[in-house]
Amino acid sequence: MTVDKNTLTSRYFSLAKKLESVYPKLQFRDHCFWRIALDNTLKGKWDEVIDRPAYKHLSKQQLEQVVHWMERYEKDERLLQLHNTRSISFRKAR
Repeated sequence: MTVDKNTLTSRYFSLAKKLESVYPKLQFRDHCFWRIALDNTLKGKWDEVIDRPAYKHLSKQQLEQVVHWMERYEKDERLLQLHNTRSISFRKAR
């Protein structure tokens, strides 16, 4: 089933809010989950690859990947932590 970009964008926003409640002990806010998924999708500091705001400048394929990662984070804290570490390393490497 093909999902349109508007539906993906809605999911992008709702997942970030949901992840805040799934992982309250991490004290991450919505933008933290976006940073992690965006950096891992774009393989670097996302705002050096695309313009802000990210959701308006992602291709449909990139948006699908970001949403995919956030859906995985909901069930897999280990992956979330691994991707967070990778995101931080992308930012330190600048």
